[in-house]
Amino acid sequence: MEILSVDTVNRSTAGTAAYYETVLGLPVSKEIGAVEVTVGRTVLRFHEDADAAGDQHYAFLVDDARFDAARAFLTAGPGLLGDGDRTEFEAQDAWNARSLYFPGPDRSVLEVIARRDLPRDLGAGRGAGAKASSPPASGTQPSPSAPFGPGDLLSVSEVGIAVPDVVGTADRLAAAGVGRYPDGSATFSPAGHIDGMLILVSVGRTWFPTSDRVVGEPPVTVVAQAGPSSPGVVPGRYELAPGRVLVVRP
Repeated sequence: MEILSVDTVNRSTAGTAAYYETVLGLPVSKEIGAVEVTVGRTVLRFHEDADAAGDQHYAFLVDDARFDAARAFLTAGPGLLGDGDRTEFEAQDAWNARSLYFPGPDRSVLEVIARRDLPRDLGAGRGAGAKASSPPASGTQPSPSAPFGPGDLLSVSEVGIAVPDVVGTADRLAAAGVGRYPDGSATFSPAGHIDGMLILVSVGRTWFPTSDRVVGEPPVTVVAQAGPSSPGVVPGRYELAPGRVLVVRP
């Protein structure tokens, strides 16, 4: 389920634009009360709402070969968020992925995630069929030691969304072909596939690995499409909660 766009709100579009443009170096388009950020294949759109409550979470996909470069870049820039002494997190076996978390604008919790099972042809210049953990073809990708840059952020891989009934919402999406990961609970359930997923959570949780970034309930529309890793997703419009919608294109 490749995520094409995310439309939502935040408390300061000026601060958001400045962060994505100057800290991450991403393309940003600004207008009064709104900002659009291009993250690889995904467009993030924020509309200003000074009264928006709670904090948000997004994960950005990186090639596994660029993970160390991402860590160096983030350590020197916004800094890493950790859990005790840990700042690198290996996911459970079903994910076959590893992550770094860092503070984003408007108290958001951002993440870079390397999913080793993704086909490497999802990134520019990649050999079709190769895995994300495979060595890059000569001349097609930066070396692992090359400086990290905005082009290394391939897409929005995860969007955190609060819902009143985590299990019920995950069940409805599973019936529509949206995958369900096995490590969910009554307050947390990843729904999607390795090419993109929604992190369904209950209101009042904090975003991992923080203790003070609290899940909010902003309106959000996520537009996605079935990809090579998610061929069984049924196109349609799915209301996850009031004001929170997933649209799957054919």
